Amino acid sequence: IMSATPPDDVTDVFRDSSPEGRDPDHVLGKRQLAAKPALLKRVTQAKGDQAIPELSKALAQEALALVSDERRAIVVFANRVATARKTARLLRERNESDVVLLTGRMRQIDKDFTTRNYLEPLKSSNVTESPIVGQLGMFTNSSGLTRSMPLDRPLIVVATQTLEVGADLDFDGLVTECASLDALRQRFGRLNRAGRDDVDARGVILVRDDQAKLKRNDVGDPIYGVALAKTWEWLNEIADKNGKVDFGISHMNERLSKLDSLAELNAPSPDAPVMLPAHVDCWGQTSPIPKPDPEVSLFLHGPRQGVMDVRVCWRAGLDLSSDKAIDDSLELLGLCPPSSPETLPVPISLFRRWLSGDEPDDHSADVEWVTEQDDSQPAGVSTGEDAIARRVVRWRGRNDTGKDEVTNVPREIHPGDLIVIPTRYPTRVDLIGDFPPSCTLDIGDRAHLIARAKPVLRLHRDLVEEWPDEASDAKSKARELLELVAQTRQDPAIEDEIEGYASDFLDDLSKCELSDASDEWSWISRTVDALLSDQQSRRMEFVGDHSLVILGTRRIPHLVPEENTFSDEDDSSASGYSRPNKQPVELHDHLRGVARFARRYAVGSGLPQHLSDAVALAGLLHDLGKADPRFQVLLHGGNPWLVGEPLAKSSQMPSGQAYRTARKAAGYPKGGRHELLSVRLAESSDGLLPQDENLRDLVLHLVASHHGHCRPFAPVVPDDECVPSGFELDGHPLQWSGPTNLERLDSGVPDRYWRLVRRYGWWGLAWLEALVRLADWRRSEYEETHND
Repeated sequence: IMSATPPDDVTDVFRDSSPEGRDPDHVLGKRQLAAKPALLKRVTQAKGDQAIPELSKALAQEALALVSDERRAIVVFANRVATARKTARLLRERNESDVVLLTGRMRQIDKDFTTRNYLEPLKSSNVTESPIVGQLGMFTNSSGLTRSMPLDRPLIVVATQTLEVGADLDFDGLVTECASLDALRQRFGRLNRAGRDDVDARGVILVRDDQAKLKRNDVGDPIYGVALAKTWEWLNEIADKNGKVDFGISHMNERLSKLDSLAELNAPSPDAPVMLPAHVDCWGQTSPIPKPDPEVSLFLHGPRQGVMDVRVCWRAGLDLSSDKAIDDSLELLGLCPPSSPETLPVPISLFRRWLSGDEPDDHSADVEWVTEQDDSQPAGVSTGEDAIARRVVRWRGRNDTGKDEVTNVPREIHPGDLIVIPTRYPTRVDLIGDFPPSCTLDIGDRAHLIARAKPVLRLHRDLVEEWPDEASDAKSKARELLELVAQTRQDPAIEDEIEGYASDFLDDLSKCELSDASDEWSWISRTVDALLSDQQSRRMEFVGDHSLVILGTRRIPHLVPEENTFSDEDDSSASGYSRPNKQPVELHDHLRGVARFARRYAVGSGLPQHLSDAVALAGLLHDLGKADPRFQVLLHGGNPWLVGEPLAKSSQMPSGQAYRTARKAAGYPKGGRHELLSVRLAESSDGLLPQDENLRDLVLHLVASHHGHCRPFAPVVPDDECVPSGFELDGHPLQWSGPTNLERLDSGVPDRYWRLVRRYGWWGLAWLEALVRLADWRRSEYEETHND
């Protein structure tokens, strides 16, 4: 447990016993001895239907009253998203300060943008030691802590619980809605956090009239339970004659030491259930995910109240009005898939009501273990098929068909769904998300660069028109380019002309001073520079009549996040460069290269010799299934006359619609998985696999699971053709004809998985799998950068 207010029953607590916290000249002493007086106020009009409007008004008024020459940075804490939004709106209407709204209903990109552009001066790391000016304007002999980046204009930050933990920010004044004592202590940790000498820090705690006192059988606040009212009662008991309570760390610790128990004053902490082996068995089954699937958060935070979230993002250029338009829209999404930096969480009940055409207030909170109740069937709103003309996409990843993932029916939206909303819908997005002023809804290219470190530039008129004035010349060129794209359906020969025109367009765009325009647009310069740096790596994809996508396949090294250097792939992305100048990789070379990586990882991880040999052998066998003659034709773009020595990767591997066309021409089964055929080919030789049954099981499972499947079931791949596949590896002739039938319950795949789980453990088996999967990824990365 990491907490400033541990539960009463926790006796083994690490406490700072050094004298530093009591030394006013030490940095810890300055922080802990700093006074944080808070005035207690009851908002008598804030009750019933007027609770949020009146409380928001009071929060705004108190924040403005705290602003002075000394207090330039004020934070306002609200318990509900709706309260925070109304408070921020009132403050902006007054226009007496800069106002920043921070809630959990924000995209990560927007949070980062806000932090860089507004909150950087408030970081406690920007507090430095400097001489103190005395009353006569003369420097005193002592020195004190002061903010090194002073604010020219007052700044008021309105936040929910999202700012309570992990925010290294230092404010001069604080206004907060009353909460449980532990939550209030977290909030006051942001008031004069560094113990500065140059500020008269003050706080105000407001309570709604209908929450100030518990009534008989009152269960209290939905978030803080009875702790809110109990805390308010206790604060009034210890307040001085002026109605103030000192929330300074040392002073509050002294007060709390006199209490027998803090249980009634702290927020309710539900007990988590006992985690049993059966639960972990379910979590280990990732393909497919079993039903029921135990909710992990239940074991981390205890029973949740209400329902969970969906994640939402917006995209331009999506047309969901017809089957043809949906196909184009899904292809456009597949070229630049949604990523986490552009999504924001929305309670599912709130989103269902929004989709129904309602305009609900977000009465939920940003407490991790609390969600709102599911009131997703608002009165008077139908949820039938004909209820709404508005459609959204439930994105499940790339697939050949996805019309069933497009819906306008609220009840078809489920917890955990990733929802993509067309930007052209005339809807109030502020009801489900919070955005910085003047930001754009579609930030897909920008998020793609952050999440995947690969450049993507989508050209569609709705996107181009959003570009800043600094790119006016490039915008004109982009419009002309899109006019040519619209003509390609009637005259495909225009595509060759567009190649040169697109290069000129990128050159023009690179000359725009966008890196200095704002953080919001600097990504364009980085994207264009990456596309221009290696002209042979990029490719163009025409989507419908109105969109052109320019993609780079090389990662930008300094932008690659460590957590994004490993992923699962499908047959298309795992087998092609889409780079004209890259030499194909022969299957023999790729297999041996992966085996070397796998052995190095196994030995480096300290595995014994027999397991290191098994991991290396799995790396050697993992892609045997690419020897399927139909797959080899696919690697050559669907042209059977180009097939020669079996390949693992080809620069002619198509994608998008071209992939679907080439797959049909090659006769390769829809949803085909080369790793399944790899298993059958490996089994066809008596001397290739280990004689030990346990090691044989392990090798076959590592081959079958190296793209994330077969835990425990293999995917169903309809394949009625009996096409013979053959390959020779180290003198072992390997043969298989027809479908693999590994999806059958009696195939041995699921039984083998469970035997290995019991032998190596849930985490142990996943670790062994990771060695092979990472070896495959790193070898492919090496081939990408070294094979010219």
